Amino acid sequence: MAVEMLQDWCRWMGVSARRGLLILGIPEDCSEAEFQESLEAALWPMGHFTVLGKVFREEDNATAALVELDREVNYALVPREILGTRGPWNVVFVPRCSTEELLGRVFHFLEQQGQTVDSVPGALGLELDRVCRLQSVSQAIQPWVETLQYQSLGVFSGRVQPAPGEEHFEAWLDHTIDMFQVWQRVPEREKRRRLLEGLRGTALYLVHGLLAENPARTAEDCLEALTRVFGNNESQATLRMKCLTAQQQSDEQLSAFVLRLEVLLQKAIQKGALERTSTDDVRLRQVLTRANLNEPLDEALRRLRMIGRSPTFLELLGLIRESEEWEARLVSNMEAQVENEAGDLAPAWADGRVNAKAEDENVEKEEDEVEEQAEDEVEEEIEDHNPDHGPVDPSQAGPDEPPGAPTPAQMGSTPRECPGGPGWVPSSLA
Repeated sequence: MAVEMLQDWCRWMGVSARRGLLILGIPEDCSEAEFQESLEAALWPMGHFTVLGKVFREEDNATAALVELDREVNYALVPREILGTRGPWNVVFVPRCSTEELLGRVFHFLEQQGQTVDSVPGALGLELDRVCRLQSVSQAIQPWVETLQYQSLGVFSGRVQPAPGEEHFEAWLDHTIDMFQVWQRVPEREKRRRLLEGLRGTALYLVHGLLAENPARTAEDCLEALTRVFGNNESQATLRMKCLTAQQQSDEQLSAFVLRLEVLLQKAIQKGALERTSTDDVRLRQVLTRANLNEPLDEALRRLRMIGRSPTFLELLGLIRESEEWEARLVSNMEAQVENEAGDLAPAWADGRVNAKAEDENVEKEEDEVEEQAEDEVEEEIEDHNPDHGPVDPSQAGPDEPPGAPTPAQMGSTPRECPGGPGWVPSSLA
């Protein structure tokens, strides 16, 4: 059971089971430092190793870890147990010669000799009852034979741009169809398992959804669904037109546009819509005519086109990356400069407000002093015009007399007593 867990885990992680070790019985509260220290103390003779993952097993109430070695397991050096915290940890590895390998070696020998399982009894001159037993054994182990002789499928994830180690859908589909022809006698369950083994990402989720909806679907049904979703049914003219009309979107970076254009170009090449030798020229023309370029990059690309030196996809992408990084640094420097200028202007603006306020106070003070000085001068002038009298009270002036005008007493007589004036009579008549 533990060996099967090791093999399945290695298969899902994409590593060889011959280079894997399964560590069982690790306490749940064991710290990472203690775990690494115990592994290094026990596995240092095996060379470099990497911990690929951990999982908690309820049946053991402990943690299991998968370790990958940099070479195949050395059975003379591999420990059976690792002395860890609160007891030893069990080390599980693939046996030196498993049943599958033994059968594989037997049938490989028969294949080299031009023999089959059915011809072995006659070649050995065995009795009839033994022949029948061997035939039954042959029928029983036939699925094992086909399992051992199968070639694993490539990896397909459904990405527009496959990751390293993955294949384009068309190449993966051709290989898968060929293998399905070879696996005609393989049980349907095993065939579906092999199909799922080569899928990743969106493609794997799609097939999982189909099998969850209808577990009776065959591997051919799943492959047909993948072809409908990821297959390319467009004509050569359509693909060529898509390549020649592709342009950069308003909110799309230049590097993203070049990546999207490259996907279209590769599809067109695979369908024969474009010649592979003209790919660099078409790519450069589309970037110059259908993309938004800054002046230095546009000048550099036009110069390359004039001399007939169209850059490859990687070269063009490198130039674009450098241009985008330069623009990003330029924008960052401008923002920093604006922030610095704003920081310098703030104290100056505050100082200007303080100085303006001080100047306003000085002006008001000077105006008050001028007014006081003017009042003093007026009073001095009034005193100069009336040397025998004190200062005149403006409030004592008549209603018809302007403030500061001389009074009748100061003029010597009243207006009615003046000669010829109203009320005047000669003294003889009086």
